[in-house]
Amino acid sequence: MQGLLSVGASRSVSALHQLLGNTLTRTLAALVAATSLSACSTLNPPPTTPLADTPEPVTAQPSAAPPPAAAPIVPAPADPEPVIAMALAAPTPSTLMEHMRADMQLDHATEQRRVQQHIDWLQRHPTYLARLRPRAERYLADICESVRERGLPSELCLLPIVESALDPLAFSPGGAAGLWQFIPGTAKRYGLKIDWWVDERRDPAAATDAALDYLEDLHARFDDWALAVAAYNCGEGRVARAVRRAGEDADFFALDLPRETAAYVPRLLAFAAIAADPEAYEVALPFEDIPAEGTFAGTVETGGQIDVARAAQAIGLSVEDIYALNPGLNQWATHPAGPHRLHVPAEREAAAQEALAAIPEAERLAWIRHRIRPNQTLGGLAVAYDTDVATLKRINQLSSSRIRAGDHLLIPTSSLAANEYPTPVQARRGNGAVHVVRSGESLWTIARQYGVSTRSLMRANHVGPKDLLQIGQKIVVPHGSSTPRGRDSTMRTVTYRVRSGDSLAAIAAKFNVSVGKIAGWNGIATDALIHPGQALVLHVDVTASRT
Repeated sequence: MQGLLSVGASRSVSALHQLLGNTLTRTLAALVAATSLSACSTLNPPPTTPLADTPEPVTAQPSAAPPPAAAPIVPAPADPEPVIAMALAAPTPSTLMEHMRADMQLDHATEQRRVQQHIDWLQRHPTYLARLRPRAERYLADICESVRERGLPSELCLLPIVESALDPLAFSPGGAAGLWQFIPGTAKRYGLKIDWWVDERRDPAAATDAALDYLEDLHARFDDWALAVAAYNCGEGRVARAVRRAGEDADFFALDLPRETAAYVPRLLAFAAIAADPEAYEVALPFEDIPAEGTFAGTVETGGQIDVARAAQAIGLSVEDIYALNPGLNQWATHPAGPHRLHVPAEREAAAQEALAAIPEAERLAWIRHRIRPNQTLGGLAVAYDTDVATLKRINQLSSSRIRAGDHLLIPTSSLAANEYPTPVQARRGNGAVHVVRSGESLWTIARQYGVSTRSLMRANHVGPKDLLQIGQKIVVPHGSSTPRGRDSTMRTVTYRVRSGDSLAAIAAKFNVSVGKIAGWNGIATDALIHPGQALVLHVDVTASRT
C-alpha cells in the first residue's frame, strides 16, 4: 500500500511539473510576442491583457496531451540611428564690410525717389568711393567697432562719409569741424575741448564717442533713426517742429525740412544700400578687404603735457607723423590739462608707451624764466612764446591777467622753431599774423582792422559766424604771400637767430622789411618780446638787405 502511494505521488508530481512548465512556456511566449508587437507598432499598439494574480489551477493528468509548440520568437527590428538636424553656424565676420552687413538695421527706403537719385549719382561717379579708400583704412574700422560695441545700426558707420568724406580736418562755412562735423556749441555740450591747444572735434576717437552719445540721445527723443539722423544735421528743435506740423505718425520723407537735411538722410541710406549689396547696384566697393578690427593706430599715455618734438624723438617718429596721427593737436605740445594721450602706429604702441614713460619730467618741456618789462601784457607774452593766457595764469598761479614790471614768469616753450611744427594752425596761418582778442572786439572788427574778410577769419580759425570770442583768445589773420611779384629770383627765405640786443624794429631795418611782415611770417604780435637764440623766419630780398 505504501508502495502504491509512493508511485502515485511521484507520477502526480511529475505531471504537475510538466503542466507548470508548459504554462510558464506559454506565458513567456505571450510576453515575447507582446513585446515584439509593441516594438513594431508605433501608431496603434495592441491592448495588453494583464496577467492573473494567481495561476490557473492545475489538475494532474497522467495522459495529458502534449502542449502545442510555442510560436517562434522573432527578434524586434533594431531602432534606426537617430538623425540629429544641425543648423550650420554662419561664418564669423572677418572683414569690415561683413560686420557692417550683419549689423544693418535700417530700412534703406530704396523705393524713395531721393534715395534712388543718390544711388544713381554714386553709380555714375565710381571714383568718389575709390578716393575714400586711404581715409577708410585709417578711420572706418575703428568707427564701426565703436558703433558695434553699442549695438547701434551699422549704417551709422557711414555717417562720417556723408559729413566730411572721412576728413578729420574738414571745416564748413557754418563753423562745423572734424569727421563728424560738430559745431562748437554741440561739441562742448558733449565734452569735446576746443581751445588754443586742441580741437577735439578733429580727434577721431574723441569725436566718434561724442557723436554716438549725441545720436543715442536723439534716438531716445524721436524713437526713429531717420529722424535722429535728420536732427543731427539740422537740430532737434527743427525736426520736432516739423513732426508736429506733419503729425506724430509721419515718417522722415513726409516732413518739411531744410533742403540740406532733405538730401542728407537719403544720401546716407543710398550709401547703406550700396554697402549692403554692391553687386546689385554694379558698384565696386573699395572697402571689401579692410579688416574688421582697427589696426591703424594705438593710444599711449603721456603722463602729462609734452613737447610733440620730444615725444616724436623718443618714439622714433617724425613730427609730421605725430600730427598726422593726432589731427586734434593745435600747437607744439599736448594739452596742459589733458587728456594726456597720443595716438601712435599700432605696431609701435607698446614700445612708444615704454619710451614716453622713460622721459624725465624735467625734459618733457623746455622752460624759460622771463622777467616782465614795462608795458608787457600777459596776452603779448602768450603770443611771443606760443602759449595761451590760461596756461600762463595756471603755471604762475595768477588770479588775473594783470602783471607787474620786474616780476618773473615761468613760461613753457617749444624746443623747435614754431614753423617746424606742422600744426593745422600753422598751416592755416601761412604768412599771416596772430591777433589777441581785446574787450569789445568781434570777427567783423578784426577783419576790418586787417583788411581781410570775415569768412577768411572763420576758415583760418575754425570758428562759426555765431561763436563768441573770448578776451585773450588768439585769432590767426591769414595773408597772401608777402613775396613781391616779379622778384622771385632775388627773394630768399632765411632763418635768423636773434642776438643779444636785437629787437623786431632793428631786425626789420636790417633786412629792409616791416615789423608787421616779420610778425606775420612768424605768427607773433608786432610788440612781441624776442629773446637771444630765438629763430625767426624771414623772406628777404638779398639785393635790398643791409647785411
